[in-house]
Amino acid sequence: QGSDVGPQGRFTPPLVSSRLGRGASRASAAMSALFDFQGLLVVMLLTICTCSYLRPRLGNFIHPKAPGFMGMFGRFAVIGDRLSPFVSVACVLMAMSTLFIR
Repeated sequence: QGSDVGPQGRFTPPLVSSRLGRGASRASAAMSALFDFQGLLVVMLLTICTCSYLRPRLGNFIHPKAPGFMGMFGRFAVIGDRLSPFVSVACVLMAMSTLFIR
């Protein structure tokens, strides 16, 4: 039980191997935040808050009319600017949910 060698003789870190239960699969232990709905909401809220904070400082890079990937960050900044009371309430609710429910 003290061995950190998993199936196929690969090394598994102690945190991952300790989280694996009897019926747990290996994929559920190494899940990304984007596969969980609450994790997806946290990533979206943090992106909106970060883009709306950085837009006045980096106006050339975060522009809402820019095409492609960088334009997405500009659109997140516009959402954060226009809906700032709702975004801040959502951040507080998500923080409480993460601290006390999860």
